[in-house]
Amino acid sequence: MKHYLAFDIGGTQIKYGIVTKNGDILSHFMMDTAAHLGGQAIIEKVIAAGKTMVANYSLSGIAISTAGQVNFHTGTIVAAGETIPHYTGIDIKKLVSEALGLPVEVRNDVDCAALGEMWLGHHGSRDFITLTVGTGIGGAIVIDGKMYSGHSFSAGEWGYMLVDGEPFEKNASVSGLIHFANHYKEERPWTGKEIFDLYDQGDEEIQKAVRQFYRYLSMGISNLIYIFNPEKVIIGGGVTARGERFLQEVQAEINNYLLPSFQKNTEIVLAKLSNHAGMIGAVYHFLRMR
Repeated sequence: MKHYLAFDIGGTQIKYGIVTKNGDILSHFMMDTAAHLGGQAIIEKVIAAGKTMVANYSLSGIAISTAGQVNFHTGTIVAAGETIPHYTGIDIKKLVSEALGLPVEVRNDVDCAALGEMWLGHHGSRDFITLTVGTGIGGAIVIDGKMYSGHSFSAGEWGYMLVDGEPFEKNASVSGLIHFANHYKEERPWTGKEIFDLYDQGDEEIQKAVRQFYRYLSMGISNLIYIFNPEKVIIGGGVTARGERFLQEVQAEINNYLLPSFQKNTEIVLAKLSNHAGMIGAVYHFLRMR
């Protein structure tokens, strides 16, 4: 069976490992991105790790999922945020392929996560949108079984759309949740888990903060459902660790904004592949490009 080396480059960590052509993960590792050193340093880290893996495994190619807007035809970073300085313009595909002597394919990380869900997570779903709720909010669009990336490879950037006059991700991300916790309770370096633990314990101030977070998240999701009329909305990210409770709480709030005909025709679900979705989706993208 053919094996592939997959990388998932994020602003904080780089996940990588060996994935089969069926999407099974045989081994996986993690290292710090050290994003402050810039894009070129990140690719050098990827190449260094890749050399070790190439020496120890018989590989058929390298599949890369990465933060930033990616021209997936050329494997080049079209644009990137401040999290990874000097990333824009880097030709990842060319650099990694020449260094490691293997074919390489590259795609945006949220797109890869959606492809992974389509392939193995929510297999059979052909019309859906995804939201990854973390420090910010990322998104992806699958229409009739095909990823829609937009004419400049930046479709699905819902985090920037305005909800109540402010960027969606300002209030509906984990950063937004922490902001509300600081507003209603004492200011401190909260984590999402700490906030939801207090929420479950009935803390009145924290319940106000969480209700605000759910309000903005649900307004944004409702708007996206009205626009895309998807079969499913797949939500991922660390905040979904609450599992079914999170799903029920979001669905209850969405019902305040969504007409009944849309409620019954769109399913809100959790992502199934967790932290490995980017690696698995990167391999799926590699296979589709070959």
